[in-house]
Amino acid sequence: MLRTAFDGSRRRRIYLFRHGDVSYVDDKGNRVADASAVPLTDWGREQASLTGKALANIPFDRAVSSSFPRSLETARLILEGRGLEIEPLDHFVELRGDPAFRNAVTDLNDIAYSFRDAHVPGARYNGGDSFEDVNARVVSALETVIAEPDWDTLALVAHGGINRLVIGWALGTGLSTFAALDQNTACVNVIDFDEHPETRTIVRKTLRALNVTVYDPVKEGNHLLSLEQIASRLKVKEAAA
Repeated sequence: MLRTAFDGSRRRRIYLFRHGDVSYVDDKGNRVADASAVPLTDWGREQASLTGKALANIPFDRAVSSSFPRSLETARLILEGRGLEIEPLDHFVELRGDPAFRNAVTDLNDIAYSFRDAHVPGARYNGGDSFEDVNARVVSALETVIAEPDWDTLALVAHGGINRLVIGWALGTGLSTFAALDQNTACVNVIDFDEHPETRTIVRKTLRALNVTVYDPVKEGNHLLSLEQIASRLKVKEAAA
């Protein structure tokens, strides 16, 4: 779908999704050994399907996903029936913490608010990935995708942390807004960027929608932040152990 801004710029659009609901705790109440490999829960699959139905008329002409199973599964459900190839890219996988840090956590506030210092120079996610390094990786990959001119409407399915970086790119705020941008499961964000018709230089970027969840549009049943939800599940499981 061709879009033209008021000044004649080419307007392209990114629909940025977070994967659907997952559980990082197994049936026995233990934290999973490999968080990168978890599939969607039944609720996560329903969330993704509902999102896909709500966006059934959107004319996606390219689809990119994190290579983690939960993102690919979400992408397939959202884009089901479209016949659109989904391109898995490792560059959009989630930040990874240090397993030793995770296993040593005794205060679940360190899980619930583990993004709070992302803007601090040298900060790392739970003792693992550097926020600055992951930001550079994500922005570089995003700009590579944008440099390819043969699409107008992109579906990008990633993760809460990665989405915050993409939105920070759109706002021009980088890591300074990272902790303030919540991303619920199976949410969608809409980002427009305008290119000069001759030079293809990006002349403006606009965040058109943020953290929209079609299964709960106004967050009536969802007062906890996304990382607080993860910490709450861990708390319930540990209390039952």
